Amino acid sequence: MQVEGLAQARQQTVGIVLVLIATIALSTEAVAAKIAYRGGASVLTVLALRYLVAAFLFGTGHLVQPVPYRLAGHECLTLLVLAIGGQAATVLALFAAFRYITAAMAILFLYIYPTVVSILAYFFLGEPLNRQKVIALALTMAGCVIILGRPEQELNLLGVGLAVLAAVLNAVFLVGSTRLLARVPVRLFNTYLTFVLTAFFISLAILTGELTFRLAPQAVGAIIFLGVVCTVVAMASLFRGVVRIGASRAAIIATLEPPFTALWGYWFLGEKLTVLQVFGGALILAGVALQRRGDA
Repeated sequence: MQVEGLAQARQQTVGIVLVLIATIALSTEAVAAKIAYRGGASVLTVLALRYLVAAFLFGTGHLVQPVPYRLAGHECLTLLVLAIGGQAATVLALFAAFRYITAAMAILFLYIYPTVVSILAYFFLGEPLNRQKVIALALTMAGCVIILGRPEQELNLLGVGLAVLAAVLNAVFLVGSTRLLARVPVRLFNTYLTFVLTAFFISLAILTGELTFRLAPQAVGAIIFLGVVCTVVAMASLFRGVVRIGASRAAIIATLEPPFTALWGYWFLGEKLTVLQVFGGALILAGVALQRRGDA
């Protein structure tokens, strides 16, 4: 019994570390994307080429070491819906929100998704929603509010609606992926997911006339970084972590992304980092620390 308990605790620790790795990888996304945009890449070009790089790497890995699992028809349909209706729609809704409200406010509304995930996971995945998890949610949400600041202008309701839609879609994607990963191997899931996203964003970029290959070297480097670190490393770590600790705990830990993003912006782009942002980061760390407990 004690051995079983130790093994479970080890799995929980590994899961937390994997989600932390994914969160740190994803926190570099904004900085890399800004560098790509400065190098002449459009939003859809970045998305299309980013997932193309990831699909190539995941696909190569699958060819070298095939996964002995064949997706059933309903699993293929579920994955297609999650890819386009979840992941792709989240990105498009968020970038549309950027047109109407500041990026900081859009990201703030996006980060209601851990709360949505916790509620959905309680009803659909049977994950507990106890006092410790509620406290962790409150701490991390407060930290996000402090880090991202308050609006300097009146909020556009359409922009707010799009950002909230992105949060809900992101939550549905994470919970839906968790259910599918109960049957489908993570590596196979990531391979098919990135192939679908590549096809979708390349098609969309061509249809809108946004696909361009006239890119500065810095943009090419940034896109490769986005594909390798922000997609392959992040997805491989995140979903392996989710399988071990559950969707709701993973979502709470993922709120570390804003403070890490603020740090990268400060170090690499010369963006301002205030004492309040540091305090907000400390609140998020406190909330995430509560997830160290296996019963969270």
